Amino acid sequence: MKHFTKTISLLVVLLAFGCKSNSQQAEKAQAPINTSEITWQPDITQALADAKAQGKLLFVECYSPTCPYCQALEPFFKNTEVATKYNTNFINYKLDVGEAEQVKFLNARNIWLPSFPMFLYFDGDGNLVHQSGADPNVESINGNADDALDEDTRADSYPKRFAAGERSIEFLTDYANYAKVIKDTAATTTAAEELFKIYPKDKLGTKESWELTKKAVNDVDNGFAEYWLKNVSKAAAIEAENGHPGTEQNTLQGIIQNSLYSSKAKDYSIEKINRIKQYMTSTGAGQYVDGATWELESKALIRDGKGAQALSVGQKMVDKLKTNGSALVYITRVFVDNFKDNSFIPTAKKWMATALPTINQDNVKAEYHYEMARIHQKAGDLTAAKADAATAMELTRKIGGKPEKFQELIDSLN
Repeated sequence: MKHFTKTISLLVVLLAFGCKSNSQQAEKAQAPINTSEITWQPDITQALADAKAQGKLLFVECYSPTCPYCQALEPFFKNTEVATKYNTNFINYKLDVGEAEQVKFLNARNIWLPSFPMFLYFDGDGNLVHQSGADPNVESINGNADDALDEDTRADSYPKRFAAGERSIEFLTDYANYAKVIKDTAATTTAAEELFKIYPKDKLGTKESWELTKKAVNDVDNGFAEYWLKNVSKAAAIEAENGHPGTEQNTLQGIIQNSLYSSKAKDYSIEKINRIKQYMTSTGAGQYVDGATWELESKALIRDGKGAQALSVGQKMVDKLKTNGSALVYITRVFVDNFKDNSFIPTAKKWMATALPTINQDNVKAEYHYEMARIHQKAGDLTAAKADAATAMELTRKIGGKPEKFQELIDSLN
């Protein structure tokens, strides 16, 4: 009987302890929501872990302390409606885009910010499910939250909605902008092309058209880009009126740069390249024309059978960069890879002779001897080719580099 009584007593103690523990957990889980301002977590890694543990989304406001538009949002983060919405549904973190350590979170997820402030929403596994800009008002900020919480409206639903045929101006703009953020160039281009198709052409010169261009366009072939690249002064007037003079240059230069580094740029014609040169000059980037276009221009000229003109383009760059041996080796490589006959060889040898005295690093020396071996091989001088190939391999092994391409060259000479 005493044993039974002790057992009952122990059970009561355990139950009491369990009730207390559950009560504490419930109390912790039901802690009052801060309705006076958004609660920002100090560490993004912990914030993501908390979001996963609580089954919430992680909200990240990407901002800059020097951005006036970002600062305009701050009072609304202390609004009761906003604080209640965000503290109830999200774990929140402010990401300063000027802090490299914080930006690592975005880089690890291949996220690019075309502008800020930018609102990003992640699931507990760190996947981006929604993004949006924000206006300094409760409706915009809380509207973003509602969209992020709705699986049918948030950004990761855009591809499915696009495939289903959705084609409103607002949707296509949002889809193209989201695709920019996740670095999906093809989706950005496609959505922006569809946007231009449905946009009223009599409104191309308007502020609305310019704003759509900034959000959605990444390619010089897009109709919006073509219009504004030919009407830079109109864009400049809009930005000046908005209090951001010069921003039009950043936007248009960004579109040009994206185009020059796109996969289709390798097939640009001389006419297209010359047009891009004009665009660069009109947007204030004329000093960068040669460096940005010489390779595409050389390849286009070679394709058109204009080898002498291509060599002139190469020579111009060699003259500009004559103290940069690594750059000269690269320029020579472009011609070794693309020239249709051996008429370029005397010029290539001169370029490499200019490069050699400026090269100090063993890795660059290895590349120099690799290209010299290829030049000698094309010229039919196998003895010299083998000697340079052997030197290139020796230098590569010395620095612990990857020997595969050097061995492949040596094998081709035997």
